[in-house]
Amino acid sequence: MYISSRSRAPQARQAPPPLVDNPFAAELFATGCAGFTSLGGTVVLTLEAARCDHSGETAVVERVVAGRIALTIAGAQALAAGLNQFLDQQGLAPARASGNQ
Repeated sequence: MYISSRSRAPQARQAPPPLVDNPFAAELFATGCAGFTSLGGTVVLTLEAARCDHSGETAVVERVVAGRIALTIAGAQALAAGLNQFLDQQGLAPARASGNQ
């Protein structure tokens, strides 16, 4: 077995592959996030939607799971950073919404 004591030179960061639009990709609407969990290097977001059940005499609003998104840790970090940057550019940063400026 050959063991090298040389450290690897850092590799240049490659550009991401091109994005291919898929007009048939599923879209979903959510009114909130029910929760987050970390499972073996994957971050899972459970999305919820407020739905109104009109089957009874009195309509009842319920929180219904609308879908789940599973991301690698790097993907979740990029999503969080990108979403915070976008919200800040729109004047909707979470710190502003909660009055913590």
